[in-house]
Amino acid sequence: MQHQATGQSATDGVVIVTGGSKGIGRQYCLDLAKRGYRVVVADIAGPGAVAAEITENGGNALGIEADVTSENDSRMMAETVVDEWGSITALVNNAGYFTSIAKTPFDELTPKDWQMAFDVNVMGTWLCCKAVYPYMKKRRYGKIVNTSSMTVPTGVPGFLHYVSSKAAIVGLTRALARELGEHGIAVNTISPCYIPHDEGYSSRQDPAMGTALMNERAFKREMVPQDLVGTLHYLVSRDSDFVTGQNLFVNGGRVFT
Repeated sequence: MQHQATGQSATDGVVIVTGGSKGIGRQYCLDLAKRGYRVVVADIAGPGAVAAEITENGGNALGIEADVTSENDSRMMAETVVDEWGSITALVNNAGYFTSIAKTPFDELTPKDWQMAFDVNVMGTWLCCKAVYPYMKKRRYGKIVNTSSMTVPTGVPGFLHYVSSKAAIVGLTRALARELGEHGIAVNTISPCYIPHDEGYSSRQDPAMGTALMNERAFKREMVPQDLVGTLHYLVSRDSDFVTGQNLFVNGGRVFT
């Protein structure tokens, strides 16, 4: 695991964003930095570029190269952040396995396909939560934001392993919220809809699907990463201190629950 520190300390807390080097994660990092947070860009590859971009724009960033499926990497990530900045205010579990998935009937999936989805999406989330927990517990305060998907309530066919892994995140969030509440730690989930403008998805964009999704929404337009940042900021800020165990849908009114 490698890390690169840039910038000076700010006053509004320290937020770790996994999968922060591109797509939704990159947008999260840039927005949080603009709002005054010290941002940890954590990714399996290339976090330094986003950290440098934040610093060049007057923000404070730390780039850490880490594999969320590695218990050692996750633990070292948290230790590095605390050594550098003294605390961890929030963890955003954004890293996920999706863009490389090919639509496959459930009976043609392999155990390897299934294991990859659960290793990254579920175990990776759990390991990162486990890594930051001691520091949040010590302060008796912290925010954990997990990532599910609109494929869970809609039951999209051809992605059984992915949908199942993201359904597991909702359960993980609820159970963890019960365990960590006594320590002042809030745990919530964001469930985004499909975002074709996410850099990681663009090569797989299906115009027909994009149109169909827009027609299902109350807001008849494509969704972009910027549509998520307000909800994320709410969940990592003091404004949501009495909110935990929740799953917030950000989907333009495509599905109501």
